[in-house]
Amino acid sequence: MTHTALRAGLVATTAAALLLTGCSAPGSGQQNLTFSLYMTADSPARAVYEKLIADFTHETGVAVDMTYDTTNYENNIKVKMAAGNLPDVFATHGWSVLRYSEFLQPLDDQAWTSGVNTALNTSMRDDQGHLYALPVEYTVAGIAVNQDVVEKAGVDATAINTWDDFNTALTKVAATGVTPITASGKSSSAGNMADFIASNAFTDAQRQSFLGGTFDTAAWSERVLSHVQDWRTAGFFNADYVSASLDDMASQLAQGQAAFALVPASSILATTLKLNPSANIGFIPIPSDQAERFLVGGEGIHSFGVSKSSKNKEAALKFVAFLAEPDNAAAIASALGSYSGLTNVKVDLGLLQSSYDAWVTPAQLPTKPFFDRVYLPNGIWSTMIATTDSVITGQASPDQASEQMKLQYDTLFRQAR
Repeated sequence: MTHTALRAGLVATTAAALLLTGCSAPGSGQQNLTFSLYMTADSPARAVYEKLIADFTHETGVAVDMTYDTTNYENNIKVKMAAGNLPDVFATHGWSVLRYSEFLQPLDDQAWTSGVNTALNTSMRDDQGHLYALPVEYTVAGIAVNQDVVEKAGVDATAINTWDDFNTALTKVAATGVTPITASGKSSSAGNMADFIASNAFTDAQRQSFLGGTFDTAAWSERVLSHVQDWRTAGFFNADYVSASLDDMASQLAQGQAAFALVPASSILATTLKLNPSANIGFIPIPSDQAERFLVGGEGIHSFGVSKSSKNKEAALKFVAFLAEPDNAAAIASALGSYSGLTNVKVDLGLLQSSYDAWVTPAQLPTKPFFDRVYLPNGIWSTMIATTDSVITGQASPDQASEQMKLQYDTLFRQAR
């Protein structure tokens, strides 16, 4: 799984694509692909996509209309699914199997699939082994951190192992006058927060309960939302949480106005470094009281599928294959500051390389799947965001928010059955 979030319908097209589109009279035969991304306007990847689109148009004569959004992306895609009017190519943002597979063209016969990292098999292939999206980005996530901020507070972020350790660090940061945790009420960051905590919060029996049709409200309240409640009570969240966007979160990290953010690194750190290239930014493992600290991982936001109903399917498949070419995929992943889901792609992670070298490359820490993608029914993500948000804003207690999660869980689980 940044912004001044763009509203639905905001369109960014390369000059080449605009020229070709503008010169194409009805019936001229000009092909135009629609390409929709879960991305902010300020993402460093935007310029990379624009250049790649121009290159693809030059090579093939196919124009590509690129749109991007974050605040309304999921709702817009749901509307388009219901209307049977999906973009030719669109970001599956972690849900290529559970949410979108019935609307997507299986990609198993594409040459580039041989390079897909097998670590993604669990999250990106269905029970028959079919692959539905190109994982340009392989999300391996921890807690984003401004190292200079925590060091000035006397905190060694690399030594944070438990949630008690984390809370102690937050208290020390707050004493310096800096916001301990930056979060955004205008994005999915509240859901990310709950997902991070939940991914290693439960016993095997509790995980099987969630998987098998019983939502454990007491466990969700005690082991997930109680942390959020404690942080709210202590005043650890940014004062502008309700109005803040992901771009605001990135700005606060970049300017040293916040210490931590519980969101996937690729959704915020690249933008942070764009705003302040000298920011001492990285990520650390997620604490745990159940076992050792850990990372979470899976299909990244920048993963792309082809609509099964696309009228330009051949061109769409060519465009996805073009994005999968090693140099092109590396350029996108490097701009995002993220690993690629393709093993033949080498990524320059720049200032973020040290975090990957410390926590990811040694493969010493367990990488857990995003909790909701494995143990909760499809469709509950928006409720997960809303209920966690209600705790952050004080509109609901952990117990009340957990009951709301259970109601939606029960409904969605019955529908899935």
